[in-house]
Amino acid sequence: TQILRKQVKSSKGVNMIGESAPILEIKRMLEKVAPTDSRVLITGQNGTGKELVARWIHEKSNRVDGPMVEVNCAAIPAELIESELFGHKKGSFTGAIADRP
Repeated sequence: TQILRKQVKSSKGVNMIGESAPILEIKRMLEKVAPTDSRVLITGQNGTGKELVARWIHEKSNRVDGPMVEVNCAAIPAELIESELFGHKKGSFTGAIADRP
């Protein structure tokens, strides 16, 4: 197991191990959505691979050379999530002291 982990870490890019029907379906969906400009919401329980899926999409996208911004929506109050994801204008709510694109 340690050898496999070391090989996966040292290989370039994101690897998703598995050949089961559900994993192949996930890979197919990711390959389809990655090159688009669509926004993707990834949901799931802790430990289900959401971060892996996000990194896979980023590395297969046209924006691979740009930054990848991870947002833990569970850590953001519901009333601020829209602002965090889509930005806001100065004064649009208490505490919005500057525009956030």
